[in-house]
Amino acid sequence: MAMKENFISMAPDEESNAKVSLIDQNKTLMIDQYTTDVEAGNPEFVEDIHNIDDAFAHFKPKVEVAFTDEEGGSVTETLKFGELRDFEAQGGKGRLVQNSPFLSGVKSKIDTDEKIRKSIEQNRKLRDILKEAGSRDELKQMLQSMLSELEGAD
Repeated sequence: MAMKENFISMAPDEESNAKVSLIDQNKTLMIDQYTTDVEAGNPEFVEDIHNIDDAFAHFKPKVEVAFTDEEGGSVTETLKFGELRDFEAQGGKGRLVQNSPFLSGVKSKIDTDEKIRKSIEQNRKLRDILKEAGSRDELKQMLQSMLSELEGAD
């Protein structure tokens, strides 16, 4: 039998004599350590874990991540994983972003900027104003005045 190009083979498990299933070629298996509180040495052997939910409940994986904000500063956050869906990013719509205050804030800013860009593209008068330097400066001053007024209202 030829060995398939897959790092998980059909070799039987020594304890249960069960064969390990191959991973489909269109799937990705990612193995990493998602906890920082593991001691070096012999790994813990747990027998009561029968499915992925049991594994998440027992190990409670979490990892501390350092993000870089817009000003170049560091924002440290602990990401916790309670189920497989917690790893999904899905273009900013997944649980990874929802469960992270920092990533949620970045996503919110991106969404706001996108809405403003679309509004400008659809508003012909505003596009015309932005084309002329003098009109653009007047609009900028007006917006700064409005922002100052709004900040003073707090």
